[in-house]
Amino acid sequence: MSIPKRFLFPVLGILILLVLYTAYWLHAKSTIEREVGVWIARQESAGYLIEEERIRVTGYPYRFQVELTAPQIHAPQSDGGWNARMEILKAHALFYDFRHWILEFDGPVWLEYGSETPTILEIDAELALVSLASNDRGETIRIGAEFSTVQIVTRSGQAPGLEAVESLLFSGAVAEDDTLRLRLEARNLAASEAVLAPEIGRAFGRSADLARMDLTVTQWATLAIDADAAAWSRAGGQLLIAESALEWGPAHLSGVGEFTLDATAQPDGRLSLHITDPDALAEALVLSRLVPAENEQALRLAAMMAPRGPDGVALPFRIRDGGVYLGPVRLGDLEN
Repeated sequence: MSIPKRFLFPVLGILILLVLYTAYWLHAKSTIEREVGVWIARQESAGYLIEEERIRVTGYPYRFQVELTAPQIHAPQSDGGWNARMEILKAHALFYDFRHWILEFDGPVWLEYGSETPTILEIDAELALVSLASNDRGETIRIGAEFSTVQIVTRSGQAPGLEAVESLLFSGAVAEDDTLRLRLEARNLAASEAVLAPEIGRAFGRSADLARMDLTVTQWATLAIDADAAAWSRAGGQLLIAESALEWGPAHLSGVGEFTLDATAQPDGRLSLHITDPDALAEALVLSRLVPAENEQALRLAAMMAPRGPDGVALPFRIRDGGVYLGPVRLGDLEN
């Protein structure tokens, strides 16, 4: 029984396409393996030490997945001297777009830093994804991250400020006008008990419901080249806050503003805050000893006289000459 020609040619066409695509996939697989080796060699030439048990590329036919088993990264002292290890690190890309990769962390990450008294953290999450997009020159122009149910356990040393985050979303993009746009939103953040002062815990609680920030960094190239904040400031660099919000106990705040560095390389700027309940916030600031008791009435009076809007009372938060101010009340110094 012969196959009609009207069926034979489509079948042969599909088979030829499958063979050609398989050849392309295998060629791309070898290219990716080579590029991974080049990337590791480049990092090691910069002082990093990267070790892994195995590297393999899978995902045929729809995508490419680079899987590193038991990777360990040792940073040079010039970059902090930290060490990180994890069970599996995966990187995913669609077969038609190698400019966009999604990193997936599988299993806990063990992070060690500090030379005199090393701190060892075990960081685990139900979901841990990082998205990286690059341009034609291989420069990263967009980054995103999504984490859920993050737990941070201190195995030794000094605990960090946070021990748990329910959800964390982060995105960043470099625009053609040399600005970096960042957006961060975290929900249900739990502070480490060993780090949070008891009076602050009593006044605000150990967990915050929401922290959000939408900001733009101007003159980004100057800051990114050498991470020289002073040179960035001299070039006219600014940190522009388009939106910020904090919901932490009695602190329900939102605001916009801008910051830079002064001649002594200290932060200098102003944030226009909208406070939902200024009386509750003033009481919490005094209870937590962030504001001396003798300044409580001045803070309440400033809140009473400040303009009110749909988002609450408007008060300026300022950093100037090393001092931190809320309205007319000095909260303290940056050195402290």
